[in-house]
Amino acid sequence: MSRTVYLACDGFGKPLQDAIEEHLASLDHIQVKNLGSDTYYDAAAKLAQQMQKEEDTNAIGVLFCGTGMGVGIVANKFKGVRAATCENTMAAKCARAVNNANVLCLGKLVTPPDTAVEIIDVFMKQGFVEHPADEEGGKVGWWSEDVETFLKSSMDGVENVENQALGK
Repeated sequence: MSRTVYLACDGFGKPLQDAIEEHLASLDHIQVKNLGSDTYYDAAAKLAQQMQKEEDTNAIGVLFCGTGMGVGIVANKFKGVRAATCENTMAAKCARAVNNANVLCLGKLVTPPDTAVEIIDVFMKQGFVEHPADEEGGKVGWWSEDVETFLKSSMDGVENVENQALGK
């Protein structure tokens, strides 16, 4: 199955985006769509808006800036976007398994390219509500049926809370 990966960055994140784009281009079944470089807030908004339009729920976005935090904060302001700044593979696993993140945010100033490659590979492989493995490949101890049940119903619950808060 093919997966679309959207990329966008600011000037700080451009070298890291270039490295990740090269890596993704070497993988089978990955279609890379580079949305370009802009200010961190415009790059994040452009990618987030593209994710909102995307009908393929398997598509992901990857944003790059100096730390990954600025683009993540902006992207999370868009409905349906769940952006996570990850600086290691365990954070990427949990962002996908627990938070159903669909946008990965990386920082060139804090994440070397080889680590970023590992992070994005894990991010793409990990599924939502799929028991994440620890660093040795075993099951993490905190995962339980209760966690899984909550996560399966949490996205609807979050939307209901948002709608109530907005008076919808």
